[in-house]
Amino acid sequence: MKTKKLITLALSVAMISAAFVTVSAATLTEEQQDGKTEVTARINGGVPDGITYEIIIPDVIDFGDLTQPDSNTDSYKIVDYSVTLEKVNGLDENTQQISVYVKDQNATPDGNQDFKIANKENSAITFKYDVYDTLVSEQDLPTFHSLNYNTMTKTKGFYLTGFTFEGQELKGTLAINQSQLYGRDILDIAGDYSGYMVFYSTVEDIT
Repeated sequence: MKTKKLITLALSVAMISAAFVTVSAATLTEEQQDGKTEVTARINGGVPDGITYEIIIPDVIDFGDLTQPDSNTDSYKIVDYSVTLEKVNGLDENTQQISVYVKDQNATPDGNQDFKIANKENSAITFKYDVYDTLVSEQDLPTFHSLNYNTMTKTKGFYLTGFTFEGQELKGTLAINQSQLYGRDILDIAGDYSGYMVFYSTVEDIT
């Protein structure tokens, strides 16, 4: 898994684009069995009081090929990811944290909040995937709630984690249920898919 570094400097707003997930998937014909889907990430943050930090987010994650299941039952593919606070200076870890949020590029508090990948040739064809803030095995997925299980109430996204010290790492899982492909005409849905995740970071008081 490749990673990218995101640096926010004191009293500035840093907007850094990073290719996050090439959810390489969705080659669904026998003749063409692999393809790539793209999900990217961005962290935006303004930092007060001379605080500087550097967060590493995934650059590329690969779901692999999606397969149409034979029956309308759960058929998950999962992939893990991590987000790490690599460097931090000036943060009072007793009263402050660096909060990280994440959402789909099209998500809004009053609109659709699903994480999605869309067919590159026909953006009307989409499939949902879920984001978890912890490592989850395929067998345990039914017992965990994804971030997007809850309602997103802030424009910056779903709360992912709060970092307070250097080297702190969050490990999580992305999951896509291939049952969404069941009963669909392969010729209609075959192709490359992509979507975008948007990350946001900011210094907040610990409450």
